[in-house]
Amino acid sequence: MKKLFFFLVVIIMLLPALVLSESDEKIRVASLTGNVGLAMVQMMDYPQISEVTVGFEVYKSPEPILGKLVTGEIDIAGLPTNAGAILYNKGADVQLAAIIGWGVMYVVGSDASVKRWRDLKGKEVYVASKGAVSDILFRYLVTRNGLDPARDLKIQYLANAAEIAQLTAAGRVSLAAIPEPWVTETLLKNPQIKIVLDYQKEWQRVEKHGSTYPQTCIVIRRKYAREHPELIHQFLNELKQSIGWANRNPKEAGILAEKYVQIPAGTAATGMKRCNLKYQDAYKAKDEVNKFLQRLTEYAPEATGGKLPDDGFFYQP
Repeated sequence: MKKLFFFLVVIIMLLPALVLSESDEKIRVASLTGNVGLAMVQMMDYPQISEVTVGFEVYKSPEPILGKLVTGEIDIAGLPTNAGAILYNKGADVQLAAIIGWGVMYVVGSDASVKRWRDLKGKEVYVASKGAVSDILFRYLVTRNGLDPARDLKIQYLANAAEIAQLTAAGRVSLAAIPEPWVTETLLKNPQIKIVLDYQKEWQRVEKHGSTYPQTCIVIRRKYAREHPELIHQFLNELKQSIGWANRNPKEAGILAEKYVQIPAGTAATGMKRCNLKYQDAYKAKDEVNKFLQRLTEYAPEATGGKLPDDGFFYQP
């Protein structure tokens, strides 16, 4: 009898710890600053799903996120779509769950003579991060307009878009290929700067396709998705709502963007319409994803891990 009583006492003492253990469950999410994070700012402001805490970590570059996905330190990540393809092609246990961004690249400048892509002939254009997707797309679109990017124009590479935006706003660069939010930052600082070319519209024209390219995405760990399908479903649904809210409420989204993802509030609010945030389940966007990755593979195989991912890349609940 005494043994039974002692056993019951121990169980009662352990109950609070057991309850705490269940409530301590957390969805570990990593995102990038800028537009990828902008899609999630409403969720970051209330980081909970079905009484489960969502732990957000925000990074300036994708490299740390890729490493943590591989080691299982995070469960869900917002990334460039090609980065997800590289991981998958290298054998990482990840899947593409959703597309959230459909291109944010523009050529801006003070050179009024540039109205079409072929007008870049003979021009000097500053581009960030040689070999990055933004650079690959720039050279691809230039090529599709009958120009040789190595001979017909002078591409000047700098390390990052922020530096190019500063030089452009200061009037020291006449043409620059940069993404949002730096496009809006530049336009706000220097009224002489205009958007002269739109990557997204040109992609639609040369590819003869109604949709533009799926630049950013949500990647999930396959094991986590198998073990927590309902949480993944609820997370993706909340993300869809967050993107819709941001598009409808750019001013309020801008305030949260400054708080969480290092975009000035006014910049995010003004540039929201050019961020092209739209949620789509990855398996429903398979054609768009494959077309985009195929073009990258043809032009720069290293940008996708050397090949198109197979159908196992696409998460489908």
